Amino acid sequence: MKTAVQQFKNIYQYSLSEKDQIAIQVLSFKKDESILTVGEKVKGIYFLINGSYYVTSPEINGKELLLRRCTPPSILGDIEIFQHCDIQSNCHATEACTFIFVPTELYEQSLKKDPAFTELLLKELTFKLKTCTTLSRVNALSSVSIKLAAYLCTTHTENTYDGYLIVENNHHIANLIGTTNRHVNRVLKRWEDEKIIERNNEKIKILDFERLSIVAEDIRYK
Repeated sequence: MKTAVQQFKNIYQYSLSEKDQIAIQVLSFKKDESILTVGEKVKGIYFLINGSYYVTSPEINGKELLLRRCTPPSILGDIEIFQHCDIQSNCHATEACTFIFVPTELYEQSLKKDPAFTELLLKELTFKLKTCTTLSRVNALSSVSIKLAAYLCTTHTENTYDGYLIVENNHHIANLIGTTNRHVNRVLKRWEDEKIIERNNEKIKILDFERLSIVAEDIRYK
């Protein structure tokens, strides 16, 4: 617990009182495990201190559209706490995750009255507004090439082995960026021919990150 609290302090630049530390929890999630599900009641605020997760929006066709890929510092449950509403997006771990969890009761009775804590939450909310506005425009208007390049540029520093990026299968990526498996394969094949990437089964090596970043128009899912 002490290590997690110190990590929280270092990442979020906020010190929890000894009394508040008694009430918080350290929550861990395995890779691919669900963290939050649309429509459920939020029980508190989650502060990511290790790992990463996807925030996705369920579509009427049953697919999940990628909104953000989050690494520390990142907060879950803040929108729902402020708005007194159910969970708005699905969140699942892309690797093992650890959170400092602040129960709703602790927030309402103590931390809500602390201007420094409120400022911390407001900074996260303004960041979400900025990024979600950008990515909503990207998902609605951008080409598959831009969205796929943005996805690869966002994830390229994680899950690498021998220079290769270990990615989800093409069908899953297609669902995340709102397109078809065939279209993803077509774009990847073109990039292979142009020596931007190299493929090996479910792994991709980015040979020319600068060119890929230009295709992505410097957009990232985070």
